[in-house]
Amino acid sequence: MNERPRILDMTPEGEFRGPPPPTRGDRVASMVLRVAMGVVGLAGLLALASLAIVALSVILPILFGAALVAGGVLWWQLRKARRNGQDVRIVMFRNR
Repeated sequence: MNERPRILDMTPEGEFRGPPPPTRGDRVASMVLRVAMGVVGLAGLLALASLAIVALSVILPILFGAALVAGGVLWWQLRKARRNGQDVRIVMFRNR
C-alpha cells in the first residue's frame, strides 16, 4: 500500500518531541465536529422514524382490506351454511 514512512522528531539530546499543543482553532473545530455529528445522528433517527411511518401508512390499508375480505368470505360461508340447515361452529384450534 502507499503508506508514508513515519517521521520521528527528536531533539538533539535524543528525546522525542510530542505533538504540538492544540490551538484555539483546533478546539473550535473539534467542538463544531461534535455538534455536526450529533445533528447527523438526530437526522438519521428522524429519517428512520419517517420511513417507519410511511411503511405503516402503506401496510395498514392492506391489512384492513384483507380483514374486510376475510370477514366477508366468512360471513358468506356462514350465511350459506345456515341457509342449508347445517350446524355452524367456528373452530380455530382443534385438539388432536
